[in-house]
Amino acid sequence: MTGERPEGLQAWTALCEVVDQVRVALNQDLQRCAGLTLADNLVLCQVAMAPGKRLRMVDIAGLLTIGKSAVTKTADRLQDRGLITRERDPSDRRTVYATLTTEGEKTFAAAKPTFADAVQRHFASQINEAEIRQLLHLSERILQQPPNRH
Repeated sequence: MTGERPEGLQAWTALCEVVDQVRVALNQDLQRCAGLTLADNLVLCQVAMAPGKRLRMVDIAGLLTIGKSAVTKTADRLQDRGLITRERDPSDRRTVYATLTTEGEKTFAAAKPTFADAVQRHFASQINEAEIRQLLHLSERILQQPPNRH
């Protein structure tokens, strides 16, 4: 079958399109119902789950696999809204911590049902439970593999 893309490439492309489409829908629902962007929600989630609701900015970037500048931009918005505070580590001024405020906890808690509902509507409801388990199994298997760097 000359000229056709290999199935692996087709699957990868389709998976990327699904993720992009669902992320856009989640972002729209969160903005409309909770006043947060998807990026805002993801940063709040990471900080909320951290011990003491405090996390280094560089760790947020690593956990979300995004650039430090993207985390900084999102943190600027969240700090302006009073949802997080940022402070430098007195022993290493290069290190900046984000800490969830009481208002941030309330906002994140209020957004959880919107996020869960949006994931259900835009993703999980499109496939059956057996397919969800299979997708989870396949994803975990791929994620367990070390990166193949040449």
